[in-house]
Amino acid sequence: MGEGLLVAGQIADGSLDPAAGTHLIWADIAYDLGYPEELEPEPLVHCAHNLDGWEESWGVPFEELNREAVEAAKQFLSKRSAAEAGY
Repeated sequence: MGEGLLVAGQIADGSLDPAAGTHLIWADIAYDLGYPEELEPEPLVHCAHNLDGWEESWGVPFEELNREAVEAAKQFLSKRSAAEAGY
């Protein structure tokens, strides 16, 4: 999942568009892993689904979904850092 951490870091630091980054994590990385079920409840994956299927009729601005994806990427990185530190 090293590539996922790299992509999440790029989303979090603003160097990668959230919609493109979450799509990369879900479509490419999850695909490589065989779409494991443990990724489904992950907020970053949820954001990927929302950004990919967004429609104006939802009443939620696309920019808000982008902000949620950035926050989800930061949380993803935090959880992974804590796990690696043994917390």
